[in-house]
Amino acid sequence: MITIIGTAHISKESVEEVRQKILELRPDIVAVELCPTRYMGLREEQRDVPLLDLIKEKNSLVLIANLLLSYLQRRMGEETGVKPGKEMLTAIETAQGLGIPFALIDRDVEVTLRRASARMGLVEKLRVVKEFLLGLSMSGEDVSREVEGLRGEGKVAEVLEGFQKVSPNIYEVLVKERDAYMTQRILGLQKDYGNILVVVGAGHKQGIEEHLARPEGLPEVQELSQVPRKRFGLGTLLKYGIPALFLLTFVLAFYRGISLGAPLQQWVLYHSVPTFLAVLLVGGSLLSALVGMVVAPVTAIHPLLAAGWFAGIAEMKVRRVTVGDVSTAFKAASLRELYGNKAFRVLLVTAFANIGSSLGTFYSFPKILLPLLKGAFGGLV
Repeated sequence: MITIIGTAHISKESVEEVRQKILELRPDIVAVELCPTRYMGLREEQRDVPLLDLIKEKNSLVLIANLLLSYLQRRMGEETGVKPGKEMLTAIETAQGLGIPFALIDRDVEVTLRRASARMGLVEKLRVVKEFLLGLSMSGEDVSREVEGLRGEGKVAEVLEGFQKVSPNIYEVLVKERDAYMTQRILGLQKDYGNILVVVGAGHKQGIEEHLARPEGLPEVQELSQVPRKRFGLGTLLKYGIPALFLLTFVLAFYRGISLGAPLQQWVLYHSVPTFLAVLLVGGSLLSALVGMVVAPVTAIHPLLAAGWFAGIAEMKVRRVTVGDVSTAFKAASLRELYGNKAFRVLLVTAFANIGSSLGTFYSFPKILLPLLKGAFGGLV
């Protein structure tokens, strides 16, 4: 027998419902919507990771989004009086108290985030940012009302439908893929346990039930666990194509005898100034701003380098960031506290230095590229 409880992650009622259901059913095993990484995070046992590795391996904007999301979850938990994920910990603790084993059935959060990032386009990312900012502006009363409303299946379906419209690719990865993954894990547990109690977010309950009724079409766990390689799409084309276009234009102009003194000065100016100002805008140090300013004209024509990397490393040196600062950032209780965190400030410097340099590149199209092409082709362009 498989019993599924759909919860709201920061609801007092959900916490109590989970506890009472385990005491009532005394299942052979309790399966919860957690992966080992999230489980350690809920128990505040996060692994300390060097910030430099995070900057190199991941998009700094994605990391900033993760930190803001963690803050938003904590804020919502404070408004309702329940720590995010409390019902999952309650399920595990109640099971352990009764001598019942538990299983973590969710896909690793790192895999989920990487798969989501690989599928999202720029427009979809902007839509998600807009919705996220709206969430940050919600009042405490609105938060409490929305959270308790999520315990009703009709409300859950409405929220999921809206989520799918805003970000169909994230919906596919965060909801549908995880529904299938957790169903496969439940089916695996069914080989050894007869009475299974499953605790998942309300948004996953219907999907898992449908998969359990028709398991023949489920993708394999290995397929759902793979981190896809980045496809050669528009982002990759722009990453390599834009620097190549500018380099070829400069070479062509030089070959045609066009003076490059003024265009090169403009190139340096258009990249250095926005990068310098962007770093200062987010509270970066003067050293970081100067480093970003110096390297931006060079990194802008090198697809494998980024001005933010150098500015971020400089900021790390100035602020003397430790590995523990990353974990501390995920525990910030306010936006002010988050902004004051040294690791978060380094991420901001990294991201905004890259944004400043990118603005310089786009500004260079009408100011440098087109005039040079017109001169090189004798006014045909």
